[in-house]
Amino acid sequence: MADIEAGREIRAALTRAGDTVLALSADGTVARTGADLLRRAQYIARRLAERGLERATVGVCFRNSAAALEAFIATELVGATRLPVEPSAATAEARAIFEAGGAAAVLTDGHHDDVPEDTEGWTKTVLSKATLVHHDASPDSGPQWTDRVTVHSGHPLVIYPRAVRDGELFGIPTSYANWRAIIDVNIGLYRNGHYGPTPAGDDCYLTVVQLMHATGMVGSFPFLHLGLPQVLLPRFRAEAMVDAIERHRVTTLFAVPGMLSRVADALGDGHRLRRVLYGGAPVEPAEIARWHRSFGDTLFQLYGRYEAGWPLTVLTPQDHRRVIEGDEQVAGTCGRPIDAIELDIKTPAAGRRDGEVVTRGTMVSAGFADGDGWCGLGDTAVFTDEGYLKLTGRLDGMVNTGSFHVYPDEVESAILSHPAVSAARVTGEADARWGETVVAYVVSSDPSLSATLRDWLRDRLASYKIPTTVHVVERLT
Repeated sequence: MADIEAGREIRAALTRAGDTVLALSADGTVARTGADLLRRAQYIARRLAERGLERATVGVCFRNSAAALEAFIATELVGATRLPVEPSAATAEARAIFEAGGAAAVLTDGHHDDVPEDTEGWTKTVLSKATLVHHDASPDSGPQWTDRVTVHSGHPLVIYPRAVRDGELFGIPTSYANWRAIIDVNIGLYRNGHYGPTPAGDDCYLTVVQLMHATGMVGSFPFLHLGLPQVLLPRFRAEAMVDAIERHRVTTLFAVPGMLSRVADALGDGHRLRRVLYGGAPVEPAEIARWHRSFGDTLFQLYGRYEAGWPLTVLTPQDHRRVIEGDEQVAGTCGRPIDAIELDIKTPAAGRRDGEVVTRGTMVSAGFADGDGWCGLGDTAVFTDEGYLKLTGRLDGMVNTGSFHVYPDEVESAILSHPAVSAARVTGEADARWGETVVAYVVSSDPSLSATLRDWLRDRLASYKIPTTVHVVERLT
């Protein structure tokens, strides 16, 4: 792979946007133009470069905001590898990820309780392996940071953390070249009509899923590159989401199924939505029919994986109508593969119809590809006669709860650190709302753990990893 200039495309896109407002807070008090975002990101980049953090690993932990965009862009400008942590992560969990991932610094909005107060724009607290940098994003009046950093196109731009195991980080790297491919694929899907009407000047995106997740790939950053505005909600609340859609005349959003279920009934008939993208968990046909009554022919189901790209398949509005009509070729599927990738199913084992989903293309992370470029996703599936992909399970026991990926061994390790627990097993069980829910079986002489363990875990795990149900049992079966 060749060397490339880090951040060249996003710098050019923000420069083209100029005085066009690209980032808005839901209450309208914050509005950033393309020029604003670039200037403020360059300010952060300059400060990072002064600390010798070019091409370093930099943690980021932000709730959705214009400042989050600026921090993400700044890491790209300095050729760094960003290590994002879900904002709902417990402080101890976030620190463990940053330390295991070798973060040399962390950019954060300071929403964790023990993040120190900011002084003069930056505060640094030395951890065992990382330096915490608390950023207040106030560009000074000095010269803009204009250096051009060159990186290898295979250098990781982002590492999506999955779990910390024995002090080692299991994460999924996306290189600078992968990221560019993902953004280009999504821009192409918008422009060629695969995501509905071709984007126009009055289009507006809603960033409601946290920016570090798939929403950044399929909406937030493609809209920046397209020079189109977006509204950023710090966290999901159904009322706030409906208000943002109506107040800012939102046309496009990406959500997880649980979010759509909560806003479907509350959304008024006069909405201007053109594209409701969603993914991350299976949805029953009856629920799709209910959504259709609220959102109409705007629904696009996406299937993707961080190691292979977003999206890999798309279920179109026309397909959704077939689901509602009970068409077995489409019901229960996640659509057909997009043209930009190759997607296949490995030869199934004897006695099985399904096999592992594999894909190949420019979005695939090299570390997860075999010698021929094929990436195994860990999902098992079959193709229908019309080429729709129907998922049937997982090979590794990963729990998919509302699009969040939970690895049972990580949760089991946290539970086993409780002094009253002698054994634990964590699994996923079917859930009508979230697809799967996390359930724990623990061996303990303390029967009250079924009521108290969840609260005890809140200081150790992100909320989505905490079991919704805890069963105290005499032994594991």
